[in-house]
Amino acid sequence: MQHRDSSSEDQSFIQPADFSFGGDSSTGDAVKPGPQSSTTDKNPSSGKLIPILLGSGMLAALVGVFWVLPQVVEKPTVARVAGPVQDGGAPATPVKKIQESPYSQAEITAQRREVQQVLQEILQLQEELLERKVETWAAEEYFAARTLAEEADGIYRQRKFMQALEQYRQALAGMQQLRDSIPQRIEQHLAEGNSALDSGDAKAANKAFDLVLTISEEHPRGVKGKARAEVLPEVWPHFTAGKEAFAENALDTAKAELEKALELDGDTAPAKTLLPQVNAAILERDYSEAMSAGYAAIAKGEYDNAKSFFVKARKLKPDASDPGVGIAQAENGIAQARIDRLFASAADNEQQEQWHKAVEKYGKLVAEDSSLVEAITGKARSQARAKLDDQLQDLLGDPLLLGQSKRNQYARKVLAEARALNASTPRLQGQIEQLETALTKSLIPITVLLQSDASTHVTIYHVGKLGNFSEREIALKPGRYTAVGTRHGYRDVRQEFVVDPSSESPVVTIECAEKINSANKS
Repeated sequence: MQHRDSSSEDQSFIQPADFSFGGDSSTGDAVKPGPQSSTTDKNPSSGKLIPILLGSGMLAALVGVFWVLPQVVEKPTVARVAGPVQDGGAPATPVKKIQESPYSQAEITAQRREVQQVLQEILQLQEELLERKVETWAAEEYFAARTLAEEADGIYRQRKFMQALEQYRQALAGMQQLRDSIPQRIEQHLAEGNSALDSGDAKAANKAFDLVLTISEEHPRGVKGKARAEVLPEVWPHFTAGKEAFAENALDTAKAELEKALELDGDTAPAKTLLPQVNAAILERDYSEAMSAGYAAIAKGEYDNAKSFFVKARKLKPDASDPGVGIAQAENGIAQARIDRLFASAADNEQQEQWHKAVEKYGKLVAEDSSLVEAITGKARSQARAKLDDQLQDLLGDPLLLGQSKRNQYARKVLAEARALNASTPRLQGQIEQLETALTKSLIPITVLLQSDASTHVTIYHVGKLGNFSEREIALKPGRYTAVGTRHGYRDVRQEFVVDPSSESPVVTIECAEKINSANKS
């Protein structure tokens, strides 16, 4: 508790020390407490020397008050005060001065020591706050706390130590509250800066992040926010252009502008929010265009193009069912178009009597769809005609064989089948006529002149032995023949010749001219 003087006349208490919070103790003059002591600190010409001078002055004052001053201050001489005059003019007996008790002295010492501890904490806090440039971001609260401390100086000089201690504690609490509010203030300024970034206010953003970096130099989020604020004048026009383009449904322009904004600042929240909406709109647009183009292509019979558009739509929206329906329609159209082409091609092959090609086309159609009756009948028809065509071509390929009995009978059977078709197609009619002519000629003998040396015995295979002669004519049907000549003592000879109605009658010479002797036998 605070020590109270026992009497106004008691001169034995310790005199108030000359002390001022933050003042100059070297002069010994008391500085009035209150705002006047802070005017020097607020002088703009002091610049950055304010924290140093202020801290040094306070420290000097502290040392002067608590260590030097008690050593040099002498206790005042206690003047004897005459006692009251007794009746008759005789002075009264002098009153002996009441000395302070050791307990009171100890209590005062303890209070002063506690004041010293509180002041030390105030000085440390003040130094920390000044380093963080507290005058910039909390000048009013700071000077209010400091004013409390300066007012406590005056109370202390009045030796009201307990009251001064309480005042110092209030000043300390004020500065502690400032220090403890630093994290909250940083977060508040960060939030203000980010809000300004999101609204495109570069000035407000720079101001907020400057305050963050003033309170906490190199603060990571403050440094990042400051960098973003500096490029905001470049970023925001791109975002604005993208937003306006999106409103006008110029989606590609909107996307390009927003991407430029994010290239400059990837954390631009409005651009990051709007870009997905733009991309979704572009996706919807491209999807709708692909589907529309697909159905338009189907209407034109361009099924391959239609399928490619539907496939594109399915890639854009893998989970959508409509592209699958479109693809199925396109594939059906493609299949039907292929069937139609095959039918048309097969029919063309039939018309041109290219029966084997027709068989091939009808076979593909049956493989495509085994239920196609037209393809099945077309294949059977083409196969029969292809077989007949092969037979006719085979007979016409070697008409000289028609003179043979079996070959002739076979040819007549094939000819009958060809006639039975009763078709007026050019190729078949030509084949029938050619075969009829060949069969007719195959039965008309042609005279062949044979020449020999009258010594050679001549034989014609499948005709008979003709014997020896010098010259002989014989009637033979068209065909291929082999004449053999033999003569005793001579080497045998063979001579093949053709009797062809389309050529002149052949002259065949056959005679054995090479004599067999011992040398040859060896």
